[in-house]
Amino acid sequence: MAVVLGVLAWVAAPALSLEPYTPEVTEFELSPPASASARAAGAGPVVLPVMRAPERFDLVGLRWSTRERREIHAELRVRRDGGPWSRWLEVGHAENGEHGTGPMLTGGTDDVQVRLNRRPAGLKLHFVNATGTADRASRVLTTFRRAANSAVIAALGTPATAARRQVSGAPPIVPREQWDPAGQCKPRSAAGTGEVQFAMVHHTVTSNLYDADDGPSMVLAICRYHRNSNGWTDIGYNFLVDRYGTIYEGRAGGIDQAVVGAQAQGYNAVSTGISNLGTFVSAGQTDAGLQANARIIAWKLGIHGAPVDGEVTVRSAGGSANRYPAGRQVTFQRISGHRDGGETACPGAALYDQLPTIRQLAANAPAGIPGGPVTAVPGTVSLEAPTRTIAFGQSAQVGGRAMTVNGAPIPNAEVRVQVQTSSRWQTSVRATTGADGSWLAALPSSRSRKVRAVVYSGGARAATSKTLSLAVQPLIEARAAKRVVFGRRLTVTGRVRPAKTSLVMEIAREGRDREFHTVSRVRVRVSKGTFRVATRLKRPALHRLRFVFRGDSTNAPSQSGDVVLRAIRPRAAAGGAGASTR
Repeated sequence: MAVVLGVLAWVAAPALSLEPYTPEVTEFELSPPASASARAAGAGPVVLPVMRAPERFDLVGLRWSTRERREIHAELRVRRDGGPWSRWLEVGHAENGEHGTGPMLTGGTDDVQVRLNRRPAGLKLHFVNATGTADRASRVLTTFRRAANSAVIAALGTPATAARRQVSGAPPIVPREQWDPAGQCKPRSAAGTGEVQFAMVHHTVTSNLYDADDGPSMVLAICRYHRNSNGWTDIGYNFLVDRYGTIYEGRAGGIDQAVVGAQAQGYNAVSTGISNLGTFVSAGQTDAGLQANARIIAWKLGIHGAPVDGEVTVRSAGGSANRYPAGRQVTFQRISGHRDGGETACPGAALYDQLPTIRQLAANAPAGIPGGPVTAVPGTVSLEAPTRTIAFGQSAQVGGRAMTVNGAPIPNAEVRVQVQTSSRWQTSVRATTGADGSWLAALPSSRSRKVRAVVYSGGARAATSKTLSLAVQPLIEARAAKRVVFGRRLTVTGRVRPAKTSLVMEIAREGRDREFHTVSRVRVRVSKGTFRVATRLKRPALHRLRFVFRGDSTNAPSQSGDVVLRAIRPRAAAGGAGASTR
């Protein structure tokens, strides 16, 4: 009897807590057998044999070899324990273009069948069970623990983690620690941040017949598939919404941060992704689900300074799952469907047709208020300079114009003129745009630089110009006597700013054609920015001295002004003031 009581205590222990009970996730992969047609031809439409999984699964998806270069189209159907088959569902490519499909949530099934346009190399099925129903014993244990856990919570109070997150006026959002309290889908690494200029709406491809309390396990299963089958660092979506209007936090990093997801290849760094739990090809999202989409989008775009209506133009980053090549300027609605940018049917025809409703609801929903750095209205800024070469001590005159992507000026915006150092871009001067978006600035510099202009509107970066190279020439000054007896010692002095270590003195003599012809070149050493060099002029004639700097990694080539003097015969020598130039 003691042994039985001990076993019951061990079984019940995890449930005797105010924390929601979450079963251990089961995950496995299988290689499907080849069909007769695939064996014979190795290509062409194939329907693979029915596969009975060794354990019940809640989610399934496909992946294949990275060497596979052909276009693969896949459909799946599932059934529970010999029951009726689901209809065939197309599973699109993984959102970020990996070699595989997105996950299909199945809601607890045992059999799966795959239909393909051709069988790819290295094909595997990846299965996830996040509900504790993998086998009969697990199903009994999970049912008991859930019931015991519910009884404890009902008797002692609501668990602390069940409270939905409220941040900066956000709608209620189920945090990660609630749908993954045991940390079974921890991110492999921290997410990067970008900008949030528009929202992309998705669906997860699953049955729409699920209960309200199924949402956490569904999100957890998707997270495990994205992380372990697709090989991503975390779940791809920023938020998920179920048919009951519940909003779930997706990718880690902060719901109020511009976290870069893996939900829309080519646009992840400029968008936020909201995925709807279900399949919306023929049936649309519920009213509660539409309201939830509108609330989270209105809040999320609002805190990043982006409106919910109108259009935005962004640059495509390309990718195999992208409709547009890298570098193409693509215009989106502020609330768009995944198919608008990707080669996919997502978010399903019915939900796509509901996007105007979501836009209307979002326009009337509470908008998030920027509490810190926000994404400004995107645009363009030009950078021009009348001359790209200046002398030391001068300032480069730079300017341009800041415009929105629709061609309207961006007035009263801050322009930061930045120079590139060895490790970063550093702001040198600032300017403010006028009513027509134009701006001017004087940029001082002692060395050649790469320069760019960055426009900030509403406290956040709106546009960055192309890079411009500015060259700075050293200022060389030299001084010598106006007359010197040929053959006698001539001393020339001068200075160079910024200080350099050497120059070349070119000596030219006037010929019968009245032109100067170089007769010698002398290397001149410079110490602390000054030089003193002695030479002799070998023939009586008019001479020109010129000091040349050949350029280095910090300054452009430069030369002094001409020092003109006459070498005379001894009887014509007479004192005279010195000659100088700069």
